[in-house]
Amino acid sequence: MKTAPSQTASLDAKIAAKRAGRLATAPSSWRGVLKRSWSPKCSPRAAVKAFCGECNGFDRDAIKNCTCWACPLWAFRPFQKDEAHNG
Repeated sequence: MKTAPSQTASLDAKIAAKRAGRLATAPSSWRGVLKRSWSPKCSPRAAVKAFCGECNGFDRDAIKNCTCWACPLWAFRPFQKDEAHNG
Protein backbone atom coordinates (compact mmCIF):
# COMPACT_ATOMS: atom_id res chain seq x y z
CA MET A 1 0.00 0.00 0.00
CA LYS A 2 1.54 3.28 -1.13
CA THR A 3 0.88 6.58 0.55
CA ALA A 4 -0.39 9.42 -1.61
CA PRO A 5 1.80 12.55 -1.68
CA SER A 6 -0.94 14.59 -0.01
CA GLN A 7 -1.13 12.04 2.83
CA THR A 8 2.65 12.16 3.26
CA ALA A 9 2.61 15.96 3.43
CA SER A 10 -0.21 15.83 5.96
CA LEU A 11 1.66 13.29 8.08
CA ASP A 12 4.88 15.34 7.88
CA ALA A 13 2.96 18.41 9.07
CA LYS A 14 1.45 16.46 11.98
CA ILE A 15 4.87 15.13 13.00
CA ALA A 16 6.44 18.61 12.78
CA ALA A 17 3.65 20.10 14.92
CA LYS A 18 3.96 17.36 17.55
CA ARG A 19 7.73 17.78 17.72
CA ALA A 20 7.44 21.57 18.00
CA GLY A 21 5.07 21.11 20.91
CA ARG A 22 7.46 18.77 22.67
CA LEU A 23 10.37 21.14 22.16
CA ALA A 24 8.31 24.01 23.55
CA THR A 25 7.63 22.16 26.80
CA ALA A 26 11.03 20.48 27.22
CA PRO A 27 13.72 22.11 29.35
CA SER A 28 16.31 23.90 27.23
CA SER A 29 19.01 21.46 28.36
CA TRP A 30 17.04 18.57 26.78
CA ARG A 31 16.07 20.16 23.47
CA GLY A 32 19.26 19.06 21.74
CA VAL A 33 18.71 15.49 22.94
CA LEU A 34 15.21 15.49 21.47
CA LYS A 35 16.37 17.01 18.16
CA ARG A 36 19.12 14.39 17.85
CA SER A 37 16.63 11.61 18.55
CA TRP A 38 14.54 12.71 15.56
CA SER A 39 17.51 12.59 13.18
CA PRO A 40 17.65 9.79 10.60
CA LYS A 41 21.18 9.06 11.88
CA CYS A 42 20.12 8.82 15.52
CA SER A 43 21.96 6.24 17.59
CA PRO A 44 20.01 3.78 19.73
CA ARG A 45 21.62 5.31 22.82
CA ALA A 46 20.38 8.81 21.92
CA ALA A 47 16.88 7.47 21.23
CA VAL A 48 16.75 5.71 24.61
CA LYS A 49 18.02 8.83 26.39
CA ALA A 50 15.30 10.95 24.77
CA PHE A 51 12.59 8.37 25.52
CA CYS A 52 13.63 8.00 29.16
CA GLY A 53 13.87 11.76 29.52
CA GLU A 54 10.32 12.27 28.33
CA CYS A 55 9.01 9.37 30.39
CA ASN A 56 10.60 10.72 33.59
CA GLY A 57 9.87 14.42 33.14
CA PHE A 58 13.42 15.19 31.99
CA ASP A 59 14.65 14.56 35.54
CA ARG A 60 18.10 12.97 35.51
CA ASP A 61 17.73 11.48 39.00
CA ALA A 62 14.31 10.04 38.15
CA ILE A 63 15.82 8.34 35.10
CA LYS A 64 18.73 6.97 37.13
CA ASN A 65 16.39 5.65 39.84
CA CYS A 66 13.58 4.55 37.54
CA THR A 67 11.41 1.82 39.00
CA CYS A 68 9.59 0.89 35.80
CA TRP A 69 11.28 -2.51 35.76
CA ALA A 70 8.87 -3.91 33.18
CA CYS A 71 9.97 -1.33 30.60
CA PRO A 72 11.96 -3.02 27.82
CA LEU A 73 14.43 -0.12 27.93
CA TRP A 74 14.98 -0.15 31.69
CA ALA A 75 18.32 -1.95 31.51
CA PHE A 76 19.54 0.54 28.90
CA ARG A 77 18.46 3.78 30.61
CA PRO A 78 21.10 6.52 30.85
CA PHE A 79 22.68 8.03 33.96
CA GLN A 80 23.12 4.77 35.85
CA LYS A 81 26.43 3.68 37.26
CA ASP A 82 27.90 0.57 35.76
CA GLU A 83 28.49 -1.13 39.08
CA ALA A 84 29.13 -4.51 37.47
CA HIS A 85 32.29 -3.16 35.86
CA ASN A 86 33.48 -0.99 38.74
CA GLY A 87 34.24 -3.85 41.11
